[in-house]
Amino acid sequence: MTDTTNEVDVQLATRAAELATSWVSADTPLTDVQGWKLVALQHAGSAHMEMFMWDAVRAWERKLATVLAEEDGTPESRERSAHARATAMTAMRDMVLRGIPRGRRVNDIWRDGEGPDPREELRQFVASHA
Repeated sequence: MTDTTNEVDVQLATRAAELATSWVSADTPLTDVQGWKLVALQHAGSAHMEMFMWDAVRAWERKLATVLAEEDGTPESRERSAHARATAMTAMRDMVLRGIPRGRRVNDIWRDGEGPDPREELRQFVASHA
């Protein structure tokens, strides 16, 4: 992988993570559709691994939503919320970034290299939710 490809991957994953993080609020949980989209970007490769990825997405959401629910309008709580959003965004970016090589590997193993390009799926996710 070239530095340029890596930089583009990080930019795409960061944008996807920003979008996903914006879905989380103190009052409204992720929908199943939103959760599945986030799990799909991680390219589990098996139902067994999807289970772990669902757990990671739900834990990610719960951690952020808990901090957001505690916001009381004070500067300190707004700062905690901003920090929690930034931390959540970074965590989701990393989850999505790990999905790119997994997606290529899944394509090679299960689809003879003919499956969807994980980068293109990521681009489509960003385009459809921006």
